[in-house]
Amino acid sequence: MVVLETKSKSGEVAAIVAVCLAGIAAAANLVGAVVLVRSFLSDPGELDDSLTLFATLGALVSMFAFAYGGLLLARRDDTGRWVIVVAAGAQLALGVLGLLATLVNYDSGYGIHWFAGEPVIRSISTGLGGVPGAVTAIVNHSWAAALSGALFAGLVLLSAALPWTAAYTLARPDDVVGPNV
Repeated sequence: MVVLETKSKSGEVAAIVAVCLAGIAAAANLVGAVVLVRSFLSDPGELDDSLTLFATLGALVSMFAFAYGGLLLARRDDTGRWVIVVAAGAQLALGVLGLLATLVNYDSGYGIHWFAGEPVIRSISTGLGGVPGAVTAIVNHSWAAALSGALFAGLVLLSAALPWTAAYTLARPDDVVGPNV
């Protein structure tokens, strides 16, 4: 019985970590969207209109996905784990695109330079801003922002994809309705 108890506790810890990281990712996307919209409203000529719109909408969709996935995972629903995996995978892909854009010195040709000339510490915090942070990393060729965003998304993805997290959601009794707290 000791082995079963250990598996149960490790699954519970893995699920709690995944829920917490999903909550942080949801908050990061919300903060990234707010910073982007405030910057756009204070100086509309500095930021590209359509890129701001799509980055903000992407951040809001990502925020909803992380929050809803975290809520479902907290209720021991395996669907929430998969929602987090997909949302984190999408943000990881954006971070990797930012790193590739930096490596090949990609320039869109539109002359878009958001928040250019930031120090490395500020770039790291920008990269943690969810979808707007990843888009900023791509536009500015900021390796620090792209790397921080990709690493955080990878951490969220890993925590949700762990076999212990899956075992925790699959161990939910069938007769439980609502949260199993």
